[in-house]
Amino acid sequence: MSSKERQYGWGLLGPGRFARAFAAELRRVDRARPVAVASRRSPEKAVAFAEEFGFEKHYGSYEDLLADEAVDIVYVVVPHIFHREVAEMALDAGKAVLCEKPLTPSAVDSLYLTNKARRNGRFLMEAMKTRFLPVVRRAKQWIDEGRIGEPRLARADFCFHGSTDPEDRLMNPYLAGGAVLDVGIYPLFLTRFLLGEVRSVCALGTHATTKVEDSASMVTSHESGATAAMTCSFRVEEAMGATISGTEGAILLPKFHAGSRVEFQRGGETIDVFEDDSADMLRGEIEAAMDALDEGLVECPEHTHADTVRLAEIMDDVRRQIGTFNPVASVT
Repeated sequence: MSSKERQYGWGLLGPGRFARAFAAELRRVDRARPVAVASRRSPEKAVAFAEEFGFEKHYGSYEDLLADEAVDIVYVVVPHIFHREVAEMALDAGKAVLCEKPLTPSAVDSLYLTNKARRNGRFLMEAMKTRFLPVVRRAKQWIDEGRIGEPRLARADFCFHGSTDPEDRLMNPYLAGGAVLDVGIYPLFLTRFLLGEVRSVCALGTHATTKVEDSASMVTSHESGATAAMTCSFRVEEAMGATISGTEGAILLPKFHAGSRVEFQRGGETIDVFEDDSADMLRGEIEAAMDALDEGLVECPEHTHADTVRLAEIMDDVRRQIGTFNPVASVT
């Protein structure tokens, strides 16, 4: 059996709302075997989740799942304030880890985890689904081919009406709440991916009553000479599009973080369109993780540890400039 035919047993830690889409797609990936799901707060939720999505087993503790020899890789989808703790448990148990974005709420903790993965010789990847979307890949291809000439400007937004409940994870500073970590990471990732490394960032924002940012505007300058303007918010009408403008054309990505369409325009006229009708938003990152495991790697070549840490550094800088209340200290 070739490495590309190998099947991997998956475990899922944290069967909440965001885990449902992942589990639904996981069961459609041929090489992925849904082995076990665990919830340490609600064993009953793990039982129901396992039955609904076809996992073979369910556990009432993370430790029990991590002791299961049939589990090769775990998907961590707990609130991101707990990412470091849970991912570290999994790495120490000898499991490969795909952890929902952001890997952790700080560059210090993200660097700690990536170093831990390297020391343990275990695979670790931040689940940045946007990197693996066919439409985003196509946008990068068009840029690399020079279709829009020299990329100079980009605009990307991720805004929506979210919860105003101070106890909600989006608003709670003790759960690392705020718009930047939750959704600002998407435009920051996209513009860095398409325009190149970020040289500097400037940011302004507004705060909720809990002193986490509920809206932010960010401007980045890139080593390529390009600049990008981005917004993220929980307090305004939905805006989730991106435009990359070059000296000879522009690329439009409607709803880029989970998009199915990309357009190449010149002079206001649509020249080319690529549409992805697969309806799979997460398959790419699942397959990328297993491909890396095939090669015995500790990181994904397409979204490396360095990429993750650099994004975390930028978000640290943005939140510092905005003045976000950050009561949770990192421990190295």
